[in-house]
Amino acid sequence: MLIAFEWNWFSLMHWDWLNDQLRAVLNTLYYTPLGEFTRNSRWAWPILESLHFIGLSLLIGTIGMFDLRLLGFARAVPIGAMHRLIPLGISGFLINISTGICFICAAPDQYLFNSAFRWKVVFLTIAGLNVLFFYTRVFRRLESFSENMPPPLAARIVGGVSLGAWVGVMSAGRLITFFRP
Repeated sequence: MLIAFEWNWFSLMHWDWLNDQLRAVLNTLYYTPLGEFTRNSRWAWPILESLHFIGLSLLIGTIGMFDLRLLGFARAVPIGAMHRLIPLGISGFLINISTGICFICAAPDQYLFNSAFRWKVVFLTIAGLNVLFFYTRVFRRLESFSENMPPPLAARIVGGVSLGAWVGVMSAGRLITFFRP
């Protein structure tokens, strides 16, 4: 007997137990002053969207270049010089976190129950753990390696995981509007 099974990778994030917990948070977020301002102001949402895009550009522009350097591209550029751009990426990340919180407070039901948003959080978690691994295990070894040689394997893996995670964050973020509950 053959059992038909249709598997949708987005359905992975449909957890009833999580939905029950999030329903309790929904009203709290919705009625915050930040949520009400973002929802009711004529210009808040478009300005926040623009800031979110600027933050994403800063983040991906700097972190993406650094990840590509870790993967072995642009070997003539010293890793130390690329690493000095990381504060721009961090400022872009902080802009995105701030504007993202505004979006969630304004329409929590459109995010908390959205499979694409949950995948975005998974990819953000992977990116965060990757950064932690990079700075605790790999970064010190990079200071001593020659610029003309390929980066160490651990650095290349970190760069690839980071690039993949951020592409996942951007893709899932873009899909949020298409998978509204």
